[in-house]
Order: sequence, then C-alpha cells, then structure tokens
Amino acid sequence: MTQQPLNSGDRRVRLLLLVGGTLAFGLSFGLSLLAVVLSFVGMLVVHELGHFLVARWTGMQVTEFFIGFGPRVWSVNRGETEYGVKAIPLGAYVRVTGMTNLEELDPAHEHRTYRHQSYPKRMALALAGSGMQFLLAAVLLVAIFVGMGRPDADDWTVRLVVPGTAAEAAGIQVDDRILAVAGRPVADFERFGEVVRKAPGRVVSVEIDRDGVRLVRSVVIGERLTSSGAAAFPGLFPGDRIIAVDGVATAAWSDVEELVEVGATHQLTVHRSDDATIGLTTVVRRLPSEAAAVVGFFGVSPRHPLVRLGPVTAVTEAATTLGEILWMSVDGLVRIFSPGGLSDFVGGTLEAGGGQGDLAVTTADPVEDNRLLSIYGIVRLGDAAFDSGAYNFLWFFVFVNVFVGVFNLVPLLPLDGGHIAIATYERLRSWGGRRHVADAAKLAPVTWAVVAFLLALFMIALYRDIVDPPDFG
Repeated sequence: MTQQPLNSGDRRVRLLLLVGGTLAFGLSFGLSLLAVVLSFVGMLVVHELGHFLVARWTGMQVTEFFIGFGPRVWSVNRGETEYGVKAIPLGAYVRVTGMTNLEELDPAHEHRTYRHQSYPKRMALALAGSGMQFLLAAVLLVAIFVGMGRPDADDWTVRLVVPGTAAEAAGIQVDDRILAVAGRPVADFERFGEVVRKAPGRVVSVEIDRDGVRLVRSVVIGERLTSSGAAAFPGLFPGDRIIAVDGVATAAWSDVEELVEVGATHQLTVHRSDDATIGLTTVVRRLPSEAAAVVGFFGVSPRHPLVRLGPVTAVTEAATTLGEILWMSVDGLVRIFSPGGLSDFVGGTLEAGGGQGDLAVTTADPVEDNRLLSIYGIVRLGDAAFDSGAYNFLWFFVFVNVFVGVFNLVPLLPLDGGHIAIATYERLRSWGGRRHVADAAKLAPVTWAVVAFLLALFMIALYRDIVDPPDFG
C-alpha cells in the first residue's frame, strides 16, 4: 500500500511540528544533547548523500532520500525523487531502484537499476557512503589542525595530580612543568613515563619549573601491577595496587611477596586506577620477579599546548592521522567481534547486572574497558565531549565517523560491505559473456540472522550502558 503524497498545507503543518518537536527536545534534555543528536543525524545524511550522488552520477534511479525511519513526517517531491523526514531519527536511507533480483520493475526502467550496472559502478555506489564519512573525518581533521592546533608532544605541563600518589607527596601542582626525574631530562611526556616506569619504589629527585621558579623535590616512586603481576592474583588487572594482604598494609611489592603464599587463599585490599578501593579473596598463582611484576607510577596526566599547522602540513598530518584511526577502527572491530571479545562483553554485562556487589568489580577491567557502546552510550559520550569543549567534541566526531564508516564495510548484508561482497561474487562468477546474478531469496535468511545478531548486541549494550554506565569524566 503506497502512501498518498502530502499537499503543501500538510507539509507546512508537519514541518512546523518537526521544528517544534526538535526545540522541545532541546529544552527538555539540554541543548548540548540536541547538538550531539543533530550531529549524528548529519553524519548519517552525509553517508547517504554519498550513495545518492554516485547513483545520480552513474544514471541510477533514486526514488527516495529520507532522514529517519517509520511514519513519514514531512516530504517533498523533486523530479523522480521524494525527499523527507520520518519519525524515528535513527538513521537515513536512499532508495535506489533494483538493488536485488527480487524487485519487480517496469522493463523500461531496467537499464537504470543498480543490478543492471557494471561492476565498477556498483562498487562505487556501495563504497560511496563510507567514503563520504572518511572524507568528512579528513576535512574535520584539517579544520582542527589549522583552526585549533595539534598537541605538541615535545612540550607538556601537569594537567591533573592523582590523589595519594608520589606526585601529591612531592607537592606537584597543576600547570607545573616537570623538567627532570632522577637527573634525567623529561622534555616529553613519553620520556617521563619511561623513566618513571623503570624506577618503582626508588627515591628519586624531581626537578620542577613553577612559574619560572625551579624547585627540587625527593619522592618515592609508587608502584602499579603489570599484566604479569596482575596475573598472579585472579581478579586483579594491570594498573591495580595492592595496599593490604589479610589486613596487613603493604607499601611495595616486596611486602606482598613476604605476606602471600603461592596456592594459598588471601584477602586483598586493592586500590584501582579509578581511585576505587575494593576487597577480594583470591588464590595466589606463581609470583613473577619484582622487575616483571610492577612498574613505577608517579600520578600526573599531561596537558600539551596546541600548535596550529599550516594548510599544507595540516593536510599531510590529517591523512596520516586518518590512516591511524582507520587501522585502530579495524583492529577494534576485530577485537570486539572475535569469540573472546564477544564472550568478555556478554560476561561483563551479566556481571554488571548481577547485583553481586564486589563480585562485579573484580571481573571488569577498569584500566582498559574496550566495551561496545549502544547508541545511548555513544550519545552520552558525545554529550560529555561536547560539554568539555569544541576540541574534544570534534575529535570524538572524527572517531565516530571513521568507526561507523569501517563498520559499514563489514562484508555482511544489510551493510554496504554485503553489497560489495555480492557484487564481487557476481563478478567472479561471470565469464564467457554470461553474467551471474546472486539470488537474494537465498541470502535473505543470512541477512535476517545478521540483523537479529546486531539487534541482540544493541540490546545487550543498551542494558549494560544503563545498569553499568561508563565513566565519561
């Protein structure tokens, strides 16, 4: 059953309702959240615009270009295409005629269908959406580097002092510049980290520049467990610090070694990197050496000054940065959707909602919680980034654009990568002047299975983001 076209009066009324509803959302939930939602909608429109432009360029017929799904709120016809907005703003879509062999059409329009086009044209259409997102990310990166700047890795000051650490004991303050540790210059923060990590438990001198005045402090470098050290105590993670064993305080790894027995059960009190202190009971495994078990920890985070780049340098830097983010996104997808990644994600969700108090915190990694966020979680993260300033929000938007673009290229229907895989399969099966066409009816069960799987992941992620929300700072 086809919908009747809207007359001009209906369009005006629905457009006013749409604008009014948008303003009401902003007033109810905050303008920052509205800006985040509109940014996401804009990102999805850019994605579909890529498909639309390539379809028109290659002569394919486009009948619809809509923002959102569900009931139609507003639309207007221009030529053969209907443009409009639907009630549920969870995406956008372009309807290109003849995407599969199941669609029945007037033979007069067959030459303009997607299925009738050459392999290069179909590939161009399928790649255009993600391509536009990568292009948008690159443009944003250039704008960031030219308009705001890039952090100068060779210059840093203290942004944050972690309570209860060597930094606090040394009297380090925000905006101090740490010049040297143990007599070694630490002009860049990476070098500072290298020096500190190699000196757990040692008394060292720290040279500080505070408003042009040079100060020298002596302090004992703190300790944090490495992956090897944490592995000796099931339930602990890299970055944890054992502060007591069976009620006896411990100041260093050597104290822990004296108090625990391999194979025995001990009650530990642990301080975590998020400043939480927990207690847990664990059976001790084989203890590594002190050099392998702990690394030094000072307790500051850096603030790097922003240095603006020229247009040419910014373009080069944007291309390099985009390549790095692309690789990170691919690696992240592989990790998330590997059997181990899915198992950890589901297990972490069950623990988050299990209502078992300390049992939950002993099995979730507070240092590296690379969990899959739902749309709700991503919007909350975007809201926090927006509130922290334009610089952080633009970087957040760059990462989201690239990740969504990469995700859409996964070779499964209904994602764009599924159409790429089918087009490539058809091209490989076609020879001798005879074109092979994949039967979409046979692929339908796989498509629905993928949709069901993604919906299940979305619901699990949504549940976890509600009952165990990430710390967005």
